[in-house]
Amino acid sequence: MLQVEHIETFYGQSQALFGVSFSVEMGEAVTLMGRNGMGKTTTLRSVMGLTPAAAGHIRFAGRELTAAAPHAIARAGIGYVPEGRRIFPTLSVLENLTATAAPGRAGGGTGWTLQRVFDMFPKLKERQRQMGALLSGGEQQMLAIGRALMTNPRLLILDEATEGLAPLVRREIWNCLEALKNDGLSILVVDKNIDALARLADRHLIMDKGRIVWSGTSEALEADPELGRRLLGV
Repeated sequence: MLQVEHIETFYGQSQALFGVSFSVEMGEAVTLMGRNGMGKTTTLRSVMGLTPAAAGHIRFAGRELTAAAPHAIARAGIGYVPEGRRIFPTLSVLENLTATAAPGRAGGGTGWTLQRVFDMFPKLKERQRQMGALLSGGEQQMLAIGRALMTNPRLLILDEATEGLAPLVRREIWNCLEALKNDGLSILVVDKNIDALARLADRHLIMDKGRIVWSGTSEALEADPELGRRLLGV
């Protein structure tokens, strides 16, 4: 579904990504791991057109998106939950969810409506009239995920899915992602909770200094503790 081929991305004169290549297949959950500053967020921002790649190709469902604008990439079927949530603080929960809503499309993750989001996150229904700035961190993350789902994506990208959240909220987010995967939605996720990622994902990618240096299954990752110590700091 998503093919990223040899992308190179820069911040001014400083190169951040060096020939990054990977794919996410339909219905697959893939993680992007690595220490801080290794290029994970830049990779996701390049896919979304927020920090455009200077070289290489990004294709989604056979469509070339390398030079596309972020709104066009979202309309193509990629939902994005950025690091830090980035909800609209002066809009209500209801307004955040409906501002970028799109009709359902064929494939996994179809038919996302307000009611379906509220069923997944009942707290959002209780607080639907509250401004985004008045929500807790966990509620804001639920809102960010709900907002992305309301675009009816075929691929959901999450950057630091549970960073800074309380344990109970983290568990709720992981349960949500597991349900989405079981529903057939493709997922690309960055997070530091390796155990939760191992339970969720079909494959893992590890980045180091702007490159993909390892890929494999949860079983392969768990079978090589030295790999985690060397590349993930665990």
